[in-house]
Amino acid sequence: MITLAAAQALTWLLVAAVAVVMALLFRSLRGFYRVVAPAGALMAGGGPPPGAQAPTWNGSALDGTPVVLGGPRARMQLLLFVGEGCPISRKLAPIARDFARREALDLVFMGDDSAEAQERLVASFGLPRGQMVNDDRYGRMIGVDKLPFAALLGTEGAIVAKGLVNSREHLESLLTAHETGFATVQSYLAARSHAGHAHAA
Repeated sequence: MITLAAAQALTWLLVAAVAVVMALLFRSLRGFYRVVAPAGALMAGGGPPPGAQAPTWNGSALDGTPVVLGGPRARMQLLLFVGEGCPISRKLAPIARDFARREALDLVFMGDDSAEAQERLVASFGLPRGQMVNDDRYGRMIGVDKLPFAALLGTEGAIVAKGLVNSREHLESLLTAHETGFATVQSYLAARSHAGHAHAA
């Protein structure tokens, strides 16, 4: 009995140690992004740029839950624009849910299709109907032209970063923009290049 209790205690200590190591790795990775350019989301040219106030919009999710996009809020808001027929959207949906949970972001999935297609989307992607908005107006307001597309809105309602995404690294780059002040990986690379030329001169 003593041996079993000791084994269980050791197992829990190992689990705790692994959790600590994972937390440190995530923090180190974020720091690594500040030094080495991350694989960033590609920002399209349309809509308000990062730093501008996002349009405020009031609507409802598929289950009737009221949804407010933009404006001041307690936590940053991640909008992920997906399509039922988009295989990358299907792959990215569970990644975005885990990412938003880990980073304490309010996640809203945005769609633009028939009601039947949206019901198929939430069923096949395994999404809560309370997190899915089916309306094309907000996407047009912020310049969405291809999918999957993500926009990160700050607590004051400003657009922190936005762009085409197809991986967790792209989602990470949106949050990195908030931490570094660079809206896109393109602007990050341009600034580093400029700094390098200035240093060489």
